Amino acid sequence: MTQKTPSIFKKSSDLAILTIISRILGLVRESVTAAFLGTGALADAFAVAFTIPNVVRRLFADGVISSAFIPRFKGLLAENKRGEAAEFLSALFTIVSLVSFVFVAVAFVFSGGITAILAPTLEENAAAEAALLAKIMFPYVFFISLAALTQSVLNSSGIFRPSGASPIVFNIAFITAAFLIAPLTGNPARALAVGVFTGGFLQLALQLPFMTKTLFCFTFTSLNKAFANPNIARSGKMVLAALFGTGAYQLNVLLTTNMANRAGEGVVSSLRFSARIEELVIGVFVVTLSTVILPELVENAKSRNFEKLTENLDSALKFVAFVSIPALVFTLVNSTEIVQLLFGFGKFDEKSVGLTAFALDFRIAGLFFLALSRILNSFFYALERTALPVFAGICSIVVNFIAAYFLVDTLAGGGIALASSLASLTAALILFIAVLRSFKNSAKFGKTGLYFAKISMISAISVLPLFFFKNHLYAFFDTVFKTGKISEICSFSATALVFMILFVGISAVLKDETLLIIKGIFRKQR
Repeated sequence: MTQKTPSIFKKSSDLAILTIISRILGLVRESVTAAFLGTGALADAFAVAFTIPNVVRRLFADGVISSAFIPRFKGLLAENKRGEAAEFLSALFTIVSLVSFVFVAVAFVFSGGITAILAPTLEENAAAEAALLAKIMFPYVFFISLAALTQSVLNSSGIFRPSGASPIVFNIAFITAAFLIAPLTGNPARALAVGVFTGGFLQLALQLPFMTKTLFCFTFTSLNKAFANPNIARSGKMVLAALFGTGAYQLNVLLTTNMANRAGEGVVSSLRFSARIEELVIGVFVVTLSTVILPELVENAKSRNFEKLTENLDSALKFVAFVSIPALVFTLVNSTEIVQLLFGFGKFDEKSVGLTAFALDFRIAGLFFLALSRILNSFFYALERTALPVFAGICSIVVNFIAAYFLVDTLAGGGIALASSLASLTAALILFIAVLRSFKNSAKFGKTGLYFAKISMISAISVLPLFFFKNHLYAFFDTVFKTGKISEICSFSATALVFMILFVGISAVLKDETLLIIKGIFRKQR
């Protein structure tokens, strides 16, 4: 193990601290949403309205800009072409501003038609409310697109903390709007929509001051000059790759929202809440790791250091398995308890808990495969081999659509969630098989596959005692505490602690290499 590989995890751990805070606040945000809206018609209207800006955010922040921009920009910096990098940045700033502004303007005018396509079976009042909520939230797309661009510049310059802190600001703005504005409007969904708008603006405002540290600044340029920039043209194929690669998961959201709406009231919003739980792991560990590792992989590829390139990838894949597989297994066994603990407030009643837990069981099954494909996408982007992510993305979209079409009638929201998991499995298999076939030291990645199996076995062994002791733990804390929510917190914490002790203990006995790296990082931070 080289010195470089642990440094990736060190950077990831620094960013992960802020991301953990953000995700905790994100869960609070979703709990507030659940308490104010439940899973009724108004909740579905808000979920439908938020779908478009949320998908665009993920495509820009986690997809197009980061995946298409970082490799080119980082390459120019590595070649000491700072002047050319500055021109590229200004051209990109001009194009992103124009495209996002036009998108917001068009979407604002046609918001009713857009929400009707996504949710054609919403009843009349809910459909009108969804269109209005969309109009309030669409400007968020403009702010978050530019925020994603500044984030990419900062990340390319080794500055990760602002991008980790900006979602914290968004969540605080959202939660504040709910409690301050909802009592004044009488319509909590509109208050939440104002929170989305305000949060997007604050995310951009937070990151702009840090740009001075990079010695780069945005300036508008003419459209002819912007589109004529040779680096814009070279990034074009990467943009398409990101749309079908990293963005495939989000495009699947658009394709299946329509089907989920047809499955009955509350299904759309229950899928949204179940996705938030999955995103906790994806956001804290996987997106954080892919954000940090992409510049490292690009640097390895540019220097033709393929040994270190594959070593970094191998370590990243093992880290993903070490985190996501036990999270998957634990969530499957405790899905109802997790949903009740996080969202069981206010209008989020027993029916809402059941709908969301049912969807979560099927969605969380694809957690590991989704995480795997995120990292592998970053790997192929670093090599500028865009065809594979594009192919994997297209295949996953097709699988998702077909599976959702056939499963939604029998499993409702669970069918939509299962289709998403099958799509993630498809993309991960295509990309991982490509890695095995493409590199001389593919035997190393064959051993990585065995590592996945080992972590799965450890997770299964660690969760077994919960089948015998979980109900007794919950019954014990119910007798100790009169307040139901405190009892839920203590019971769930005890359950999670038992699982973690067993998982870490078995991993330590087996001298797991990823666990040793993590221990080393914490020792250095003391």
